[in-house]
Amino acid sequence: MNQKNRFRLLLIFFLAGIIISPALLRAQQTNVQYVEDMVNWTENGMVVFVSDAALSPDMPQTGRVQGIIYRSVGDSTSYEEIGRLGRAESLEEFKERASDDLMAALLESTDAETEEEVWEFVKEHPKSDDYGFLAFDSDFWKAFGTAYFDTESIEFPEGETVYYQIRYLMDDGSVSDYRMVSSDVVGHQPRLLRPQVIDRMERDSLVSGTWSSPIEGSEDAFFGYIYKQMGDDGEFERLPERLMARRNEDSLLVYQWEEAVEPERAYRYFIEPVDLVGNTGPRSDTLTVISVDFEKLPLLGNVTAIDTTAGIHLSWEKIPQKPYLTGIEIRRSRDARKEFITLDTLSTQATEYLDTQLIPNKSYYYEFRIVTMRPKNELPSAVASASFKNEMMAPAPPSGLTAVREGEGIRLDWDSVEEPDLFAYYVYRGTSRYDSLVVASPAIKDTTTFFDDNEILSGRTNYVYAVKAVNLSEMESDLSEMVVIRPDRVVRPPAPTGIEGYAEQQRIRLVWRDQTSRDNAVEGYNIYRSRSPLEMTPDSAAAADQAEQAGFEKINEELITTTAFDDTSIESGQTYYYALSSMDAFGVESLMSNPAGFTGSTLSLRPPSQVSVRPVSEGIELRWNQTLQDGATGYRIFRRSRGQSESTAIGLNDLEETRFLDQDISSGELYWYSVAVVGEERESFTSREESVRAD
Repeated sequence: MNQKNRFRLLLIFFLAGIIISPALLRAQQTNVQYVEDMVNWTENGMVVFVSDAALSPDMPQTGRVQGIIYRSVGDSTSYEEIGRLGRAESLEEFKERASDDLMAALLESTDAETEEEVWEFVKEHPKSDDYGFLAFDSDFWKAFGTAYFDTESIEFPEGETVYYQIRYLMDDGSVSDYRMVSSDVVGHQPRLLRPQVIDRMERDSLVSGTWSSPIEGSEDAFFGYIYKQMGDDGEFERLPERLMARRNEDSLLVYQWEEAVEPERAYRYFIEPVDLVGNTGPRSDTLTVISVDFEKLPLLGNVTAIDTTAGIHLSWEKIPQKPYLTGIEIRRSRDARKEFITLDTLSTQATEYLDTQLIPNKSYYYEFRIVTMRPKNELPSAVASASFKNEMMAPAPPSGLTAVREGEGIRLDWDSVEEPDLFAYYVYRGTSRYDSLVVASPAIKDTTTFFDDNEILSGRTNYVYAVKAVNLSEMESDLSEMVVIRPDRVVRPPAPTGIEGYAEQQRIRLVWRDQTSRDNAVEGYNIYRSRSPLEMTPDSAAAADQAEQAGFEKINEELITTTAFDDTSIESGQTYYYALSSMDAFGVESLMSNPAGFTGSTLSLRPPSQVSVRPVSEGIELRWNQTLQDGATGYRIFRRSRGQSESTAIGLNDLEETRFLDQDISSGELYWYSVAVVGEERESFTSREESVRAD
């Protein structure tokens, strides 16, 4: 809920009854609506909420220009007019209504420099929700004329019910038939429970506290007054701020206070719940806070742990003497990460401790905590470790090591090492018995198994494993016997790319890029063909499974080890779609490539797909594959040299001639050659250029 909507909800001029349409206000029939909480008893008499805006003739609010208040007391059924409310008619009248504090707050909140500017702002902004938190103040209600203060009701006997009606003078001079009715009892006590402290926050220069009470029984709570003790033994004084009573999802009213303070001092606060019109409830319990960050206490300095003949001697520097520091707690464990137990709690004057409750050949880890007036801080102030070390004999290497595939990982098991001061096992991994092995596990305790599912494992690699035992003196055993295993992980080779082709008489020639430059495990290729385009297929299955689902059929019997293929089992004029896959040395097939479609006996000519050039004694020799395309009559040979952007035709061969000798060259010069297929009335584009330097 945004601030404006929250304000509308809390400022219970109880808008369901007060914000009404002009049509309803001008209705001819009598319309009476009871509005709960429109009337509230205070020690100064009844407060009657009349409108959510300052009413005036120059800026009517839904046609309203003035509120008319009627009252009836006790069993009487007749109402008498007791007052009319509207906006002040002048700055002087507004200042008479407003307190000095309200005028100062309006100057600040409206960014006005003078009281005249405040008055102009008020006339242009009559609605209460334009003033934020100020609109909760009774001085605001008096100044703006949005609530009527019936001081005469103080004289009525306690327990008497007082009824009120609100009608409105309209901008056409009529009085609305629509009226709102509400009542309250003289001396009525608000529903306010005593708040309880539920949380505190303490920092070096900032403290805060949180109180709460159940919503049920505190329905009238809107604010809280905050009281602070002045000095160590002074009186509690109310601070000018008011706390908002927030309702949360736990059905609690929550009051939260925060204040910047001086470091290393104690402060005491309590709050008093308040309803909308200023009635107070029972005071809360008292919150004591200390402006110290208990999460950043001073650390112990120069902590040492030394193995002596009498035990492990612990020492540290003396800590500062502060009233909120009450002791030093020493805790010990044989596991650096957990299971610490308290050995002793010493005074803040202590600087040493001798631990004699020890077992030989065991490592001990110590934590020191500074004890304070607050609950225990889980972070230690210092740590140390020591042990009676066994430096003479390393543990025996583990035996019985086995390795099996488990899912995509490797499960290792071995026999336990019976050593009294055994600390842990470590698993080592490598890719060769003759290369260095590296640690592949954390410290393994209380078990003799390890599951290696590291993401670096590859299904194409054999891994060598061994295990070491380490004792509490950090002495390592030799490596165990080694085991070799390859994980069951599929590593697919890359699918072929760069598929090109063309149709000739009775064949479609396909060429593609060599994939061994991307994956040297690639050994060959499969070709799948269909007369229909490729539909969506699973993107994780092998090409054979994808092809089966897509209706593609493999057309090669043996694995193709080149990067070209002639499909001669075609029909003239039929379109074929081809997709390729790669196969690696491990028998794993890639995904299918993107398909390419070609039509047999196409009318366009394609250049030779394979052109080679080389220097010979007579000049430079070109060779290319013979074309079988319909309508082809020969070949045109092109050449360019350094500095030329365009190739020049240098020869024309018959269809059967697939060799050309260029003798018009200069020694040492670099040349680029290409070949085009020519027909009677057409010519293909040139082949890819091949470069060669003349001898």
